Amino acid sequence: MDVNSTGDQNRTAGRDFNENNIHIDKFDGRHTINIAIPSEKRDERPMVKAQRIELNRLVAAICDGSVNVEAYEVWQKLHAEIGVSSIDDMTVNQYHTAVSFLQSMLERLKETDSRRALIHLLLKNTEESSLRQRLLRYCHFNFGTGRLNHLTLSQLQEASRWLEQLKIENPLETPKKPKITLINFVTANPKECFLLFAIGLLAGYMIFKF
Repeated sequence: MDVNSTGDQNRTAGRDFNENNIHIDKFDGRHTINIAIPSEKRDERPMVKAQRIELNRLVAAICDGSVNVEAYEVWQKLHAEIGVSSIDDMTVNQYHTAVSFLQSMLERLKETDSRRALIHLLLKNTEESSLRQRLLRYCHFNFGTGRLNHLTLSQLQEASRWLEQLKIENPLETPKKPKITLINFVTANPKECFLLFAIGLLAGYMIFKF
């Protein structure tokens, strides 16, 4: 239904807003139209037992994945985020916000663990000084820093792929261990060999004498 609203004697202004379309022929600063959109109904009931169990499960998962995080610290952060003083004050309407907050904390924790593992792997695979320097130069050139602790998870993954590709293209030769011979041993340890020879000679002399 179309209603034309014009002039100061507008009868539609006193009725509830039920029309689908309103055409305004003339409008100036003296006229103000306020259309109130009803808000969604908030569920202020206390959380049910299943919801409490899920929140406790997420808090436990966060604590299990971190050495330095205690459960009460997680709950304090959650209460501050939601704006309550305890879990008893949380409502059904706030449950999904609480879950999202805890899941976000858990994902950040998992990412931190993944970053730590990748950094350890990169350092382990670049024990040779020249290779370590090449890795750090690559990170500095591509990511703006050579500090591995400052890199994101995706940057560390990219650096790891680059290192693996580098090893495939330029395999390092494994140095051959020299064969140990009697001559090499005597040459490398002349004093020790002379001492052993003197002891053997003295022992032989004592055996044959007595």
